[in-house]
Amino acid sequence: MDINKKYSQWIEWFQLILVSFFSALFAWYLIRFLTDLTTLYFSYDLNIHAIMNLSGVHFLSPVNSSQWTRDAIVTIYLSGPFMNLVLGLGFFITYTFVPRKTQSFSFFMLWVMIFSFTLMFATFVENSLQHTGVYRVSQLMHISGAFLVVSAVVALYFLYLTGLSIGKLMMLSLPPRHTSEGRMKTSYFLSAFVIPWALVFAFCFMETNLSIRIIYLLGSLILLPFIWMRGSETKGVHLKALPPLMWMDTVSIILFLIGVLILRQIIASGIVLK
Repeated sequence: MDINKKYSQWIEWFQLILVSFFSALFAWYLIRFLTDLTTLYFSYDLNIHAIMNLSGVHFLSPVNSSQWTRDAIVTIYLSGPFMNLVLGLGFFITYTFVPRKTQSFSFFMLWVMIFSFTLMFATFVENSLQHTGVYRVSQLMHISGAFLVVSAVVALYFLYLTGLSIGKLMMLSLPPRHTSEGRMKTSYFLSAFVIPWALVFAFCFMETNLSIRIIYLLGSLILLPFIWMRGSETKGVHLKALPPLMWMDTVSIILFLIGVLILRQIIASGIVLK
């Protein structure tokens, strides 16, 4: 009896990892696609030649070109983070107000939130370290190095606070059997978030550059509050508990996989707006 019970638990954890991983993978490619496409569009609109591929957006216009005006620098480098903010808040609201959600759709929305806010806040920190992107905007605004360091620390703190908010949202819909003493079970945390997060990083490692890898790793900060969040901190607000896995989740996994293949092929082919 105990062997059958343990076998059933292992099957359940494996299914959970599978659903969360494909949800996360599709969310990652979708967020990267929309973010980079936004940057590419504003580059095109401001006459800055650029190309978008798996490693990000690459600007072909020389840095010292007259086309890099003050407005161009501010608009292009802040367009991506602004898009991430819109997506993150949009899916946060959607998760709250959609009453019935399958596990796959719930995980997809959670991962969109996680990756959106990661790319928003962690990009600022990475750009400050590498002296790229948003760092150029700070130079135009004559922001001192000390203030930039403080701002980077604040950005990491906001990343952590975002994790608290998403963690609270998750606890509101987490079935009691996945909690222990009011907290998310470690086994569930590992299966639903840590392992899929690590698998997405491993899957995309070779096609991303150093900047994206640093941003992704900094995003681990957003997951930490999940394991510390207590159910008692979400009293007064109620969401429907996540249902068990069903046939719709299998269909979703197939659709997520198709979506990943399509998005990856589109991005890998290189996108240039003319």
